[in-house]
Amino acid sequence: MLPRVHTYLLSFVLIIVGSFLCGCSAAGGDAWRYDPGIPGKVASLTATQGDGLVTLSWKTPDGSYVATNYNVYYVAATNTSAITKTNSTKINVDRSSYVINGLTNGVPYYFMVTALNRNGESEASIQVVATPRPRSQADLTGTWYFHTLVSGPTAKWERGTVAIDVDGAVTFGEFLDSDHYNSADDTATAMTPPDNVTMAMRQDKSLTMSGAGAWVDFHGIMGSRKNMLLASWTYAVDGSRAITIFQKKRDTDDYDVWDVSGTGNQNPHYPELAGNGPTRYAWHALNSGASLEWEYSNARVGQQAQFWTPDASLTGPGNLFPDGIGSIKDIIYWDYSTPTYKMTPMWDLMWKVTCFGVQPDGLVKEYDSYAEPAARKDAKRNVIFTGRMTDDKTVIVGVATKKEVKSGTITPDQYYLRVLQFNFKPTDQAMPIYTLDDLAGTYLFHKLGAAKDTGGVSRAAWAYGKMSITNSGATTFPEYRDSTGAAASADAFTLAYYPDVGSDAHTWTTFANFVSPDTGPVDAHSRYFDANGQPYFSVYTWWNLTSSLTPMSTSYYNEHATLSYNRDLVVMTRTDSFGHSMIIGLK
Repeated sequence: MLPRVHTYLLSFVLIIVGSFLCGCSAAGGDAWRYDPGIPGKVASLTATQGDGLVTLSWKTPDGSYVATNYNVYYVAATNTSAITKTNSTKINVDRSSYVINGLTNGVPYYFMVTALNRNGESEASIQVVATPRPRSQADLTGTWYFHTLVSGPTAKWERGTVAIDVDGAVTFGEFLDSDHYNSADDTATAMTPPDNVTMAMRQDKSLTMSGAGAWVDFHGIMGSRKNMLLASWTYAVDGSRAITIFQKKRDTDDYDVWDVSGTGNQNPHYPELAGNGPTRYAWHALNSGASLEWEYSNARVGQQAQFWTPDASLTGPGNLFPDGIGSIKDIIYWDYSTPTYKMTPMWDLMWKVTCFGVQPDGLVKEYDSYAEPAARKDAKRNVIFTGRMTDDKTVIVGVATKKEVKSGTITPDQYYLRVLQFNFKPTDQAMPIYTLDDLAGTYLFHKLGAAKDTGGVSRAAWAYGKMSITNSGATTFPEYRDSTGAAASADAFTLAYYPDVGSDAHTWTTFANFVSPDTGPVDAHSRYFDANGQPYFSVYTWWNLTSSLTPMSTSYYNEHATLSYNRDLVVMTRTDSFGHSMIIGLK
């Protein structure tokens, strides 16, 4: 019977192939190509007010993943009660959310969005309205996640939640720190949180903290989109310094690992369409404790996932895997750098060395990938980073404790604050393009840096103020204060667009100062690439599963910055008068 089965199978294959060949012939001999037609109407358009701006976001329903770009229409509601294509301003964008700046506070605006491709423009979305308003005390109201790095004689991290009421009274919910965290099993003992704390916004829009439990020398700011706060302060015990990032809690718990997933060669929603490949992101980190160094790396998240049955502590409603089945996205790192070129522990040279898991409430954990999938029910013991995804699902902020092995010796604990910024969303059919014009603007910044004195004791400092970046990349600090008492800074450097060192030539959001103290001349290459742009290492050839490493360059960029998807957050690492530093700026 087997020969007959094979004959039937071969006949079936020939019929199918013949049908496709006939289809190609009917098209005049050209290769068969799927034509999706005009995109469907975008759905779930929302408009969120900010200070002089409105943030639009929308979902792409069935038929809209074929969109290659979008038209955003808006009009002031002063002389009209509805928006049309003829009475409004049109902006063509290449992403599924967009921030419209330059609006007048107190004036209502109407908005609508259409999807486009080569076949034409879709039907218009529903009309939405929003009124931008100045930042105010009322914008502090709500629940915020926070992540803190403390550097200096005392080194640690803190994370948790705060609820701020209409009067500014701050109530700490979850409050965890590295002193009470067990990295072996990813458990933490809750601390007694500060009590009697009030946060207020001054007339100049800066934030203060008061009360018996207030953080000392607290200086804070709110971004113009009102969903993130930055603050620097002094740790009261011994004068150590701290930086804190607050993220506004999203109204709905609808986060998922697919929010960070790549789309591979085919879009998972429309398999007949090409996907954008791995989802790209960059991260910056600042260490305290045994190491004070900064780190940066570019990375990508694949489409394929690792699945396993997690242990009971991770399953059930509200946990990482509510349905009892785990899904983790593998990560590939490249272009990793630190001031001393120290490599992280890696497997196959940073090829899928870690993976992501995302909880419904936006809690993100990064796991190592050393264990085989069958053993990953113990993934809880392999957590190396814990953070929170922002409400727009494009940034992850978190803290962690790590150790390193040097010459067979395990180093003392290191603590780090890490910010991950995604270059595009998995649902974007078009690839966003970033330029110096996007980077340009005035940012409210906070900075933390540290160095060790001659006695080996860590000395840290913070700074805050305004950072100005021109459309040629010239960066200055026209308003400046720091913990040493300085009221001005002559610091200046120039950022330029950083070329894509990745092999897939996808969108890139990184800017750097190409004049490094180590190299002098402009070479536009990181330490993983030679003067001809060729990589110094080869990794993971599938046919023999081997990898090799050649000597690496000793160059790096002293200033390395990444711009967020919505172009309002810049994160930078550098070495300067403070030591190893991180600068975070919000428009």
